[in-house]
Formats: sequence, C-alpha cells, structure tokens
Amino acid sequence: MKRSSTIPDDSSVLEVLPGFGLDRARFGESRSSHRERLGSYEAFERVPGAGVTDIYEDGMVMLSYDELDRLAFIEIGGETAVSLGGTQLTGRPLVAVLEELTQRGFPVEFDGDSSYAISSTGVELFTSSPDDVDEPAGGVSIARTGRERSAELRAPVAGSC
Repeated sequence: MKRSSTIPDDSSVLEVLPGFGLDRARFGESRSSHRERLGSYEAFERVPGAGVTDIYEDGMVMLSYDELDRLAFIEIGGETAVSLGGTQLTGRPLVAVLEELTQRGFPVEFDGDSSYAISSTGVELFTSSPDDVDEPAGGVSIARTGRERSAELRAPVAGSC
C-alpha cells in the first residue's frame, strides 16, 4: 500500500542518535507520527505474522515497529547518506569509515560474516563484500539496545533469498 504526505525540507543526511534512533525518527515514536511527517511510504509484512514494516525514501529507509506500533528498529540502504557523530557511514570506502570511527572513540567489531557492530551504539554496518573494505557499506541498521536486539528484529523479507 503506497501513501503520500508532505516531505520535510531537511538536510539529506540522516543523523544517528545512539540509543534514540535517527534525527527524524526516534525509538518509541508512533508509526502514525512517522507516516504523517516523513513523506511517501509503502507498508509490507517482512515475515508473516511479524508485523508491518514501513519503507520511506524510495525503499532506502525501513522502519519496524513493536506490538504497540512504536518504532523499534531502523534499516537504511547504502545509497542514503547516514552520519554518526560527524562520521559519514555510507557512500565512501568502508575502510575509511572504520578508521574514522575508531579514531573518534567508537570501537568496531566484525561479526565474521557481513556486518560491523559499532560498540555501544546499536548501529551495524553491512557489506556484501567483507573481503573488499574499499567498497562502501551496503546498509546501516540501528537498534535501541545493540546487536542482540538487531539480530532479533532483522529478518529476511518474505519471498527473498
């Protein structure tokens, strides 16, 4: 189902606020408030019975909600500009992002597969090419409580492999 409303006239960079979400969508806020102020969206069910996820920004920002329809998890595609504490997370080589995060006091841990968890922030960077750190991150996820909650909420889209 596709809907539309007024798109706010903000900067195009999404700023991560650790523990809170994004500058434009904070954990605990209602789905209805996001639909009202964030613009065009499409709603879909990722996994049968898991609830509806809303996609904004031409499919690049996915917001997932809890059973009370409050924001619980955020995923952002790599084409969207995302920043954490002044470090641009997307659109540049992953190696440069990881080095800058470490220099700014954000320890980063590789999960051995395809993601890098930024310690104590609830933020993970994803890559489809873990052996090629010159490639940019393919996406960013943000969870309220970090990796444990991220793994619990991140589920494959129904019908995808």
